[in-house]
Amino acid sequence: MTSKLITPESPLLVPPLLAVEIGLTEAMILQQIHYFCQISKHIKRDGRRWFWKTLKDWGETLPFLKPSAIRRAIANLRDNFKLIDVCRHSEKTWYQANWFTVNVENVQALWNRICQNQQIDVSNLDISICSHTADHNKDFPLKDFTSQQHSAVEFEKSEEVKPEILECKQEVICQTPELELSQVTHFVDEPEQDDSTSKTDHHDGHSSAAVSSFHNEDSGDDYTDLQEKSVQPSQQEVQEILQQLREIPCTPKFRLNGEIQRTVKRYWANVPGAIAYLKEAVRTWKGIKSPEAVFVAACRERRKPEAQQAKSDAIAWFDWARQQRIVIAMSGEVVYTADGEAVALAEMMRRYPVIEDGRTVARKSWG
Repeated sequence: MTSKLITPESPLLVPPLLAVEIGLTEAMILQQIHYFCQISKHIKRDGRRWFWKTLKDWGETLPFLKPSAIRRAIANLRDNFKLIDVCRHSEKTWYQANWFTVNVENVQALWNRICQNQQIDVSNLDISICSHTADHNKDFPLKDFTSQQHSAVEFEKSEEVKPEILECKQEVICQTPELELSQVTHFVDEPEQDDSTSKTDHHDGHSSAAVSSFHNEDSGDDYTDLQEKSVQPSQQEVQEILQQLREIPCTPKFRLNGEIQRTVKRYWANVPGAIAYLKEAVRTWKGIKSPEAVFVAACRERRKPEAQQAKSDAIAWFDWARQQRIVIAMSGEVVYTADGEAVALAEMMRRYPVIEDGRTVARKSWG
């Protein structure tokens, strides 16, 4: 065995001192984010490079980690250590892709502190950043390429575009063999703070649709809520939403105020679902004392109309069931097992509730 690697597969890079400081999973993911930033062609107005991934993509990159572990690590890197910045790719897609970049200043400060604790001479170390090309692997033989270098080839193929500067209000178009997205992505460095007080949601005597909490099962998870406040809409977009709210035929009439505008900006990704939820409430509830309170609560709690949420739940269940090889295909309200048997979607969702980390997460319903 002449190779330095025990198996032909490509290994991952793990910064050992960084792993001691912030945790193995966090250090591994931070290294991945750093590397993919280097090869990304998407440049923000502040000069930093960004790349985007879905949670499924992260699972393929790090197949030995559970999705919940990846979500926690990304949340720690962003919220606790402040080593990365994350922006929602699009508020209208169910697969929840996010943009990632490294907070170089904080990484540098952390590394300086590690060096001081370890009594390492910082002046002899070369810390590269996302905007520079890495050259620390140039002496490695071809057979010892890391998985990051191998992944870079596929990443470059899916980014067949020239380097571009992404303005805060510029339309971003990313294309891969599986996805074709054309959404407006807005980047800001600081989320807007909302210190307003919440109103009470009064809806006495409404239908059962209002009782349900239309949360995504991962709505409490940090990853699915990453940087939602940082998706900053333009003033024109906010005014268009406010006009839609004015035109909703409800009694009493929807009244606009400062809290409504702050809510729209802060929970921009949840606004379309909240408007649809309010419209459904107007149609189905016996009475609404405060449509403003219903809208604000829907934004904050990600409420959606029953049909829309049920469809989202069904898609999420199907993705999970396909990974578990319970089903192989879905058409309308029918799914197909590995044996080719056609079974009603609702029946299969009752038979096989979603399981994560050895426990039942939810028993979803459809129809």
